[in-house]
Amino acid sequence: MSKIGTIDFSGLSGHVYNFNVYPFTYEFKKEKGAVYVITHRTVKSDGSVEHNLLYIGTTNNISTLTDAHANSKCLEREKANCVCTYWEDNAATRVKINDDLLKQFHPPCNYED
Repeated sequence: MSKIGTIDFSGLSGHVYNFNVYPFTYEFKKEKGAVYVITHRTVKSDGSVEHNLLYIGTTNNISTLTDAHANSKCLEREKANCVCTYWEDNAATRVKINDDLLKQFHPPCNYED
């Protein structure tokens, strides 16, 4: 299965970032830099979709994202089923976006030991 949609997340700054949504088990083939948001996606009875944000991070190689993720216990417990990606090659820009989103959402798996 490939991309299942898109979603916008707004940072504390008010800037809106458009993310691509993939199943959590999706295998990214290219080594590409991204800001990513891991979520639990629920499809409601009316067909609308809700994402519970679990973790926000950055990577310079999305193809290794789910390889023994440091927060895998939290993600498993919270039933992570989607990864949302915002493609960004510049590492400094990724960090700024990551910080903007963390200040807005405070996802639980970012703050668990």
